[in-house]
Amino acid sequence: MNILQCRLWQILLVVVLSNVSAMAAANETILPGAKPSSTQRYQFWGFEIYDARLWTSPGFSVQQYTASPFVLELSYLRNFEGVAIAKRSMDEMRKLGSINAAQEKEWLKAMTDIFPNVRPGDRLMGFYKPNEGAEFWFQQKRLGAITDPQFAKLFFGIWLHEATSAPAIRQAWINGL
Repeated sequence: MNILQCRLWQILLVVVLSNVSAMAAANETILPGAKPSSTQRYQFWGFEIYDARLWTSPGFSVQQYTASPFVLELSYLRNFEGVAIAKRSMDEMRKLGSINAAQEKEWLKAMTDIFPNVRPGDRLMGFYKPNEGAEFWFQQKRLGAITDPQFAKLFFGIWLHEATSAPAIRQAWINGL
């Protein structure tokens, strides 16, 4: 390995470690003392969509996810419009529980207003607050909150409910926590 290659590897290592430090600092701000789970890749019809990671406090249980605060971090691998993320989230939430038309309209509007367009490498984080709702962060900046406990339960249930459409991710987190 020549000097230039060594220098490039050093720069790459610094960039990677800086990103890890930034993620830990952001999650420490949102949920002090939280530790990361393993990262799980979500694919849909063979397309890689995002890497998902849970940040939890000691004693957290996936099976009882509504009992404790946690942060769900999604690192996107593709471009998506915020509107598309909101609509897909609503489709998944409908599969997990009864949602009346007024709730659906309100929640879809709230998500559409909050969720940004994303590009590969962008990180969207959701902070679950038991009995309060959800707070959303993007690239370490707070975007907003939806203060409805039922919304938060169904939204985070997309990944953590036993009827999730991503059972491999849920099971990996159960096995790893």
